[in-house]
Amino acid sequence: MKTIKYTYDYSDYNTLSGCLTQAGKDNDLCFFDIETTGLSANNSTLYLIGVLVCENDSVNLTQWFNDDGYSEEEIINSFCDFCSNHNRLIHFNGNTFDIPYLKEKCKKHGINDESFTTLTQLDIYKEIRSYKKIFSLDSMRQVAIEEYLGIARDDTYSGKELINIYQRYIARPDEEKEKLLLLHNHDDLLGMLKFCDILNYKAFFKNPHIMPDLFERKIEKNKLVLDFVLEDTFALPKRLLYTSTEGIFVNACGTSAHLEIPILNEALKHYFVDYKNYYYLPKEDMALHKSVATYVESENRVKATKENCYVKKEARFVVCPEQNIDAIFKKDIKDKMSYCIVNSILSADINKLNIYVSSILKLIIK
Repeated sequence: MKTIKYTYDYSDYNTLSGCLTQAGKDNDLCFFDIETTGLSANNSTLYLIGVLVCENDSVNLTQWFNDDGYSEEEIINSFCDFCSNHNRLIHFNGNTFDIPYLKEKCKKHGINDESFTTLTQLDIYKEIRSYKKIFSLDSMRQVAIEEYLGIARDDTYSGKELINIYQRYIARPDEEKEKLLLLHNHDDLLGMLKFCDILNYKAFFKNPHIMPDLFERKIEKNKLVLDFVLEDTFALPKRLLYTSTEGIFVNACGTSAHLEIPILNEALKHYFVDYKNYYYLPKEDMALHKSVATYVESENRVKATKENCYVKKEARFVVCPEQNIDAIFKKDIKDKMSYCIVNSILSADINKLNIYVSSILKLIIK
C-alpha cells in the first residue's frame, strides 16, 4: 500500500455550503471517494480510497493506494482508522455505490465497518438529483455538475476507463499510470469541496435563509415582484433562471433573489370548510351561515354542500400554496391551486412574507 498526502491553502477554495457548516465545525466533515475495477464487491478490486478534510486553515487530502493488487484490507483499515476522528461523511452517490461496496469488502476481510457506517452521512448526489430540470442538465454525474458550475479538472478519464489502466499498472507499474489513477480520485475529492455549495439550491427551494431586513415587494406589469437577500453562507454559486409551469419566474444568483408571480384578475371563490353550518342561496350564488340564513325565506335557500359552500370575490390574486397565510380562494372546489389577494402579501409582516416565499419556492420544484 502507498499513502499519498496533499495539502492546500483553504482560502483558495469556496467557503463550505451553509448546509454543511450549520450542523458542526468544518473539521467534523470528511469527504471520501473510492476507485474500483467493477461495480460488484465480490468480483472486483478496491484499488484506491481517498479522503479530504478541512482543518487548521488547510485542505488536507489523503489517498491509500492498492499498488500491488493485494492491499485491499490494509487500505480499508487505514480508512476506518481515519474515520474514527470525524463525525460526518460526505460523498457523491456513496449511498448507492461507495458505502455498500465498502461494507461488502469489510465483510470479506472481517473488518468492523462501524467506524464509517455509524457516521452521519450526506450524499450530495441524493440531495440534488431532483433539481435536474432546474439546472437543465442531461446528466447529474459529478463531472456534469462541475462543468455546469465552471469547475475545471485536470483529470480527463472516466472511472471505467481507469480500470484497464489499473490492470496494466499491476502488470507493469510505472509512474505515469499511477499518476492517472491517483488524479481521478484527487479531482473527484477536490471537486466535491469546490461544488458542495450546490447544496444551497436545495436550501433555497426548501428553506431559504432570507435576511429579514432586506425584502422588497411591489406590483409591476401585472406581476407581484419580490426581491430578497440570502445569508452569505447560502449564496447560490451560479445564476438560476427558471420559469415554472405556473408562470412563476425565478432569477437568483449569489445572495440576491428575484421572484415574479403572475397576478390573476377575476372572481374566485372562498370555500367554508364547515359546510353543514351553511345554507346556499341559488339566486345570489353564495353561502350564508345558518345564524344569518335563517332570516332568508326557505324557498330561497338550500342546505349547503362542499361544492357550493362559498362566497365570491373579485380582486387581484396570486397563487398561494401555504393556506395559513390569509383567506384562500379557488377557481373551483376541485382546483388543486389556491390563491390569495395580492394586497395581503403586500401588507404582510416579515414572518408571513417568509412563509409565502418558502411556499412559492417549494411549489416550483414539486
